[in-house]
Amino acid sequence: MAAAISMDKKKARADEALELVGQLDTSMQKAVYIATKMFLAAKETPEEKGKQKK
Repeated sequence: MAAAISMDKKKARADEALELVGQLDTSMQKAVYIATKMFLAAKETPEEKGKQKK
């Protein structure tokens, strides 16, 4: 039950984020995408950086 509530909250946050990003112009959307990728790359552990995606 708690997992379902947690997933519902995550989905609601993702939907809200998509709605907000949709209101931005194209260049700002690209900037948000790049900043997000950089943020996530900085959070990777050394083990995750060593793995290659196929």
